[in-house]
Amino acid sequence: MMHHPIFRVWCWLLVMMPSGLVLLASSPAAADDMSGPQAAICATLASDALGGFDSQDRQAVIAFYSGRDCRPLWVDERGTTRAADLAIAEMRRADEWGMRSADFPFAALNQPKTDGQWSSGETADAEFEITASILRYAHQAQGGRIPDPETQLSSYLDRQPSLSSAQDILTKISQSQRPDATLREFQPSEDQFLKLKTLLSNLRGKEAGESQNIQIAGRGPTLQRDTKSPEVATLKKRFDVASAPGEDTVFDAALVAAVKKFQASASLQADGIVGPQTRAALAGDGPDNNADKIAAVVANMEEWRWMPRLLGATHVFINVPAFSIRLAKDGKSIFEDRVVVGTADKQTPIFSKDMKTIVLRPEWNLPDSIKLTALLSGRPIEQQGYVVMRNGHTVESTRVNWANANLSEYTFYQPSGDDNALGLVKFLFPNKHSVYLHDTPSRYLFDERVRLFSHGCMRVRNPQVLAQDILDIVRGSAAPDVKRLVRRGPKDNGITLDTPIPVHVGYFTVWVGDDGQPQYFKDCYGHQKRITLALAGKWKQIDVGKDHLAAVDTSMLKQIRLRADARSKKEGDGFDSPMGVTNNFESVGYQRNNDSVGDLIRKKLGF
Repeated sequence: MMHHPIFRVWCWLLVMMPSGLVLLASSPAAADDMSGPQAAICATLASDALGGFDSQDRQAVIAFYSGRDCRPLWVDERGTTRAADLAIAEMRRADEWGMRSADFPFAALNQPKTDGQWSSGETADAEFEITASILRYAHQAQGGRIPDPETQLSSYLDRQPSLSSAQDILTKISQSQRPDATLREFQPSEDQFLKLKTLLSNLRGKEAGESQNIQIAGRGPTLQRDTKSPEVATLKKRFDVASAPGEDTVFDAALVAAVKKFQASASLQADGIVGPQTRAALAGDGPDNNADKIAAVVANMEEWRWMPRLLGATHVFINVPAFSIRLAKDGKSIFEDRVVVGTADKQTPIFSKDMKTIVLRPEWNLPDSIKLTALLSGRPIEQQGYVVMRNGHTVESTRVNWANANLSEYTFYQPSGDDNALGLVKFLFPNKHSVYLHDTPSRYLFDERVRLFSHGCMRVRNPQVLAQDILDIVRGSAAPDVKRLVRRGPKDNGITLDTPIPVHVGYFTVWVGDDGQPQYFKDCYGHQKRITLALAGKWKQIDVGKDHLAAVDTSMLKQIRLRADARSKKEGDGFDSPMGVTNNFESVGYQRNNDSVGDLIRKKLGF
């Protein structure tokens, strides 16, 4: 008996799909009766004509439609269904979400109909086009336009978008009564992301010729209560502060309050006076024109797609471009402060990990890259304030043949103490970059507006307060007294957190405050530029840079000859933390800034 050709297609398909074997055995006549769009869909699935899907999605689409007996979900010969209309309308609003509606053209839907109907093949084409667009939209909403930022953009961007499988997307959307709402669920729901969406709409709604200049000059006279100046009127416009008639240029109490609020958000002293630092912050480091602001907002929205969808009821959030840290609990800020981050060539990596330990009066173990720098100085490691150990035993650095040594077998550490590069507190959230939060003896750096000084780690201005707040949250009334332990407790005292705290190190150059006002920060590491180029498809123009996790080149060890009679630490330049605590990182070692209390005393006494 000769089978209908459609049956032969269906039989081939069912061999690939175990769930369909029962159908083949129980109702072979059903395949013979298949016709119209259903038959065309089956034929397309069994051929090479199924385009618009990657290999993994293609198999999921075959499985999805075989489970539906090749019945269309979105269309029939007369056109689209209500569900399709809702989904298509949502995808055409993609620009509102920082995506591009042009990525969803729906060319097959524009096919002319004959006598009000598509052919079976045209109907199948329209069906698969909508399905492909839905998968593309969901994946883009979850960050799929840049699926591997660490490889495609920079090794410092340790993010991996979490993309739903095509099978999960199709199952969820096909079971939904409102596919438009279901598609929106693939977008981030974080409050800051939604604020950026609103900002994007506002920026795009501005007239092309409308002036965007509501900034005062970065340098100028101090502005304070009762000052009269045209710049005061500019500030009132920026902060949306109303004035009494004829008082537009008068610095009044309402403007003082607005300036204080801005200063607090910018980690400045909230005194309501517009001095040099507040002027510089108000002038901003962000883009001047509207188009560049839009590009910055879209890039920042893309970064939110890479973030964990749940930051944690209690979490720590560091924003590198803003040099800020925030401890939040149940949506409320418990602690906010300033941080110092890595230099442009020794960047703070962008990632999320769980904080598991707080260490009081810590020791500091040097990474291989800094061991090499210490050795290249030519001075005995001990004279630089460090201890060298191998296999649990202390060794003298001048007795080691470093030209033939395996650097990784040696531990260099700085003992606990007032001079320790990590200060009195460090916060550990294990990660492949070997960076963490810590204290610092270089307090003066927190007074700088641009705080790019470390070797990658993040230094927090009031670490003991942060440590106490975290322990109070985790342990409640059983929390230890941090200040007492720092003053009297054991050295290198690790306190394990019973409940790990998520730490998110972010890179957001645009941030919308609670008052709805955006702040634009300088793209200090160039990540925003990389994202913008990637979204424009300009991959070849992206400066990925070197892999900062690549093995340290120790070939220079062959040049090292430590001098046992080298200057002592008291006489010379002390080697200090690569995190840039009190020193400037240079190829030959570290130079003291000579600004510690001891240095000032020695200068005064003429030593």
